Amino acid sequence: MKFRLFVLATTCFVTTSSYAFETTKVLPKGVRNLDIRSLYTQTSEKTDLNGDRVSLAVDLYKPLKFSNVLQGETGLKKTQLDAFMISHGFKETDTVGDFRASLNAQINVWAPVFAWGITDKITLAAAIPYYSTSTDINVGFKSNAGGTALINAFEDPATNYYYAAVEASDKFANARNRLNERLQSNQYQPLNKWNQSGWGDLTLAAKGLVVDESILKTAVTIGVIAPTGRTDDPNILTDLPYGDGQWDLFSQLTLDQIMTRNLFFNEYAKYTYQNKGRKAVRWKTYEETVEAPRYNTNFKLGDKFDAGVSLQFEQDSGINGGIGATYFRKFGDKYDVNIVEVNNELKRATDQDAVYWEARLGYSTVEAYKRKEFALPMSATIEYRKQYKSRNLAVTDFTQVDLNLFF
Repeated sequence: MKFRLFVLATTCFVTTSSYAFETTKVLPKGVRNLDIRSLYTQTSEKTDLNGDRVSLAVDLYKPLKFSNVLQGETGLKKTQLDAFMISHGFKETDTVGDFRASLNAQINVWAPVFAWGITDKITLAAAIPYYSTSTDINVGFKSNAGGTALINAFEDPATNYYYAAVEASDKFANARNRLNERLQSNQYQPLNKWNQSGWGDLTLAAKGLVVDESILKTAVTIGVIAPTGRTDDPNILTDLPYGDGQWDLFSQLTLDQIMTRNLFFNEYAKYTYQNKGRKAVRWKTYEETVEAPRYNTNFKLGDKFDAGVSLQFEQDSGINGGIGATYFRKFGDKYDVNIVEVNNELKRATDQDAVYWEARLGYSTVEAYKRKEFALPMSATIEYRKQYKSRNLAVTDFTQVDLNLFF
């Protein structure tokens, strides 16, 4: 039942994943840059294995079975209820109703990115995002024909199970509270509003300009991502983590094809290797998601691949912008679990991909500063990312604002 929000996989684009608007530019020797990035997004949907939109809380869309109604009953009462169900043709696998839920997630990200030109062709950079996140969940229960039939059977004068009917009706009416009680008895936190803030994973990178010709420029970026962010809490079903719990290595190739003095075409490709890690994991199955024991488990998150193309312009006046598209792919996770049902559930829907359209508009004073027409070299940009399609990812369109200061 742990919600596969995948919101982190989307918001991590702020620092660890590339945008369509990559360039081969590096800072001149001795020049430093502070880029303040901010992003806000909210979502209540994700895409499933087929790319169809579903609720973030779809894992809570569970039927309530007769066996669940009998849970907690012992001794003679349980024996009597078992006999009653058999005599009236009820089976423990029959359902009496269904849980439904809605979940909304809000994410604010603020990310300082510091870069320094070590030489005229090599720039070092460090980035760490700060997250402010919250989730709001509403859970409901609706009885079905099976539940109505059970109540009617209890109320039948021939059986005289009036008090059992009252008790069953009470269980239906308080299904959410009983679900929370069951969660708490298994060391989960109850399903309520949740919010938290904290720092994410630290990214360190080095970018080198390896080809600097008049019509073609090429840059190579390598880096490491340190697991400084908080990982997901297995006891909080609506938790939004800020990190994934292990070291990552990445490399990127970027090309600029110069078309005119103010116009160029960019392509890039990036690969991220996610190292092995170990963390507390609930060993759940598809059928049983609550009474799931928690163990420290070895895992290997799937590697990631990004690629993008864009057409960008930079005017002498300082106005710049572009349009582009990116492709994101994350391969499936692996867990060191020898129980097939548990292993299948843990890695279910962890293979992800998405296509995004992007647009950017900005203004830079750098050229004006060089001409001594502006006192401060800086730039500001706004970028909009539209999710065209995805699989196993949160449905998020978002706007990012960047403020760059050079000194």
